[in-house]
Amino acid sequence: MEEYTRESGLPAGLASVLTCVASVVSEVSNVLRSGSVSSGYSGGTNAFGDNQLEVDVAVDRLIFERLASCSAVQGAASEEQPELKPLPGRGYTVVFDPLDGSSIMGANFAVGTIFGIWPGGSPVGRAGRRQAAAAYAVYGPQTILVWARPKAGSTAAAEVAAAEERVQAGAEAEPGPAEHVEANGEASADGRGSGPDAEARGSDAASLCSCSARLRDTHQVDEFLLNADGTWRLNRADLAVAPVSKIFAPANLRAAAANEEYAELVRKWIEANFTLRYTGGMVPDVHHILAKGSGVFCNPCSSTAPAKLRLVFECAPLSFVLEAAGGSSTTGQHSVLDEPIRTTNDRSKICLGSSQLVEESLPAMQAA
Repeated sequence: MEEYTRESGLPAGLASVLTCVASVVSEVSNVLRSGSVSSGYSGGTNAFGDNQLEVDVAVDRLIFERLASCSAVQGAASEEQPELKPLPGRGYTVVFDPLDGSSIMGANFAVGTIFGIWPGGSPVGRAGRRQAAAAYAVYGPQTILVWARPKAGSTAAAEVAAAEERVQAGAEAEPGPAEHVEANGEASADGRGSGPDAEARGSDAASLCSCSARLRDTHQVDEFLLNADGTWRLNRADLAVAPVSKIFAPANLRAAAANEEYAELVRKWIEANFTLRYTGGMVPDVHHILAKGSGVFCNPCSSTAPAKLRLVFECAPLSFVLEAAGGSSTTGQHSVLDEPIRTTNDRSKICLGSSQLVEESLPAMQAA
């Protein structure tokens, strides 16, 4: 993996972080397969009041320990411990969901880990498009690691390298002007945030699902497979998501009871003979889109079924990967990557995947 990241032309610090991520994913895979940690409740709760499983706590602790050993990681936060912890390194802050879908482990379903990698310090006050890279792991019959990273020689690679230099010199990695959160709490106009400026730019469907600065042009999505000896091999390079599909994953389906637009959308897709692929785990359901090259994961909300997914730990990293593969994402108002992060507890609606299906979801996403 070190050789691959080096040959990919990544800045040294980002290469180090991604190598660390790959290493700890291998360790987490071993923990899950060995059955050495119970999947029962630990008796504790995290900062958000969620009941914790013993395996959540164990995996969370392991990832923090490994990130602390990486010289390019200066801070980390997780869904289990959302307050940012300073770490000895310098360069990046990593936010992660240690075990997404842990509640379905009892059924032996696939689960995952999600990573958002931010230049410099805290992601609070920035939007998801300012991530340097993002990654997720799927622990199923095979262990798969997928990440989105800057293409060699791209403007994104140059910006990440410049941010590394600023941080190493003792300065902060300043976010670009498009992603600053303004005093009124909105993303600035260039970031396609919500509010009057966004409305003035037009409300066509495409503008509510993506940004003119396409991640696909400057980033690449790669998939790796974990070998039996603990090493990684590149399985597929430069993954892409087609704009059309007939595969759907309807999450938070209880919202359809009060969200008539969502109920109608699901009926429309069923009547069009779409294929249903939904496990109840966000990581495997989103990975299915990349595995098949198309599809949609749709998670609207309603007055009785509010948004539950956390913006910084789940929605922003996975949207970064999908948009880097040429897909779209939306909150109903704009791309998930243009939603400003105000706190680590921010929740968000989300639809992501093939652009045509994401656009079709807009009435349901905007209904609540």
